[in-house]
Amino acid sequence: MLRKRSRLIAAPLAAVALSLTVAGYHASAADSASSGKAAGKAAAACLADATTLVGDLDGDGHADKISNPGLSGTEVTIQWGKADGAYGTARSVAELVGAKSGEETTAAVADFDQDGTLDLVVNVVTPSEVDDPNTARIAEYRKGPVERADLSSPDARHSDIGDMGEAQELRVADYGDDAYPDLAVLNNSGDGGLDRSVRLSGENGPGDFDYDLDQKYGETGTTPEPPAMPTDGWSHFYKACA
Repeated sequence: MLRKRSRLIAAPLAAVALSLTVAGYHASAADSASSGKAAGKAAAACLADATTLVGDLDGDGHADKISNPGLSGTEVTIQWGKADGAYGTARSVAELVGAKSGEETTAAVADFDQDGTLDLVVNVVTPSEVDDPNTARIAEYRKGPVERADLSSPDARHSDIGDMGEAQELRVADYGDDAYPDLAVLNNSGDGGLDRSVRLSGENGPGDFDYDLDQKYGETGTTPEPPAMPTDGWSHFYKACA
């Protein structure tokens, strides 16, 4: 009698457990969908054309479209990818990071640390009206994935590009002749100086200013005669999309 009663109790308990498991699965799926994150992994980043990089920036498994007219980093926009392969409305990096009126935003996107996820370098500064350059309000290397809402990253760290002049352009470059994308900064150094400053990357992303590397790869100039800037940085690291 006792054994029969145990069986009668076990059956509804098993049903309840199954229901809870299924409910938990659906809740987890709903949470994943609402957060914009997915378990899948997007294909490797590639170039739709010379100024458009396609790759996963927010880590949801869907390829996003990053447009960089002129490759100068001054007008970068992002279109978030959707599950059906379409893209959302283009939004500027300046808007997404909350740039204020009068501020200039420069940005560079690449997999700087070669971990398989795109990263972002962003600089926001108010241009100085005198000879001395202003310090950037935002100057960060934001290791991907980044958040769609504001391009924030829990692994963001300060970049010294905002401490050594006003960045007027940020360009992806290849100075190290390796797998890591580097940075070329068109830098207003003050007193009419306009220089090309470099930051070479490694497994931790873009490094800080290095005098010897800057002497080797950098170039000094002036506002009337600015230094040459790289125009083919992405093509060193990404192939054309199939």
